[in-house]
Amino acid sequence: MVNEERYFDELQKIIGDTKSAEGINERWKEVLERLDQLSIEYAKELQAETGIRYEKNKELYAIWQFPPYRLLAMNLILSRWIGWQSVPENIHLVSEWGRIETAYDTGRNSYVEYAKGQNV
Repeated sequence: MVNEERYFDELQKIIGDTKSAEGINERWKEVLERLDQLSIEYAKELQAETGIRYEKNKELYAIWQFPPYRLLAMNLILSRWIGWQSVPENIHLVSEWGRIETAYDTGRNSYVEYAKGQNV
C-alpha cells in the first residue's frame, strides 16, 4: 500500500520551508520540481501495489512515464495536503471533496460519451 503520509510529509517540508503556504511564490519552481519527483515515486509505488502497466502500441511501460498516472499521483499528494490545510485556512469553504469528485466524474463521463460516439 502506498505510504501517503511520506508524500504528505515531503510536500509539507518543501512548502513548510517557505515558512508559510502563502510564501510559496518565492520558491514556486523548486516546489514544482519536488512535486514532480514525488509524483514519480508515488506512481512507482502505485505500480508496485497494483501491478498495472501502461500499454501503448502493444508495448507495456512503467506507469510513472505517462502523464495520466503522474498527474493522478500529484493529485493524490496535493489532495491530502489540501485536506490538511483546509481546516485552519478555511479552504474547505471552496475545496470540499464534492468539487474534486464532480470534476473527476465529469471528465470520466465525457470520455464515456465521446467513446460511444467514436465506437471505441
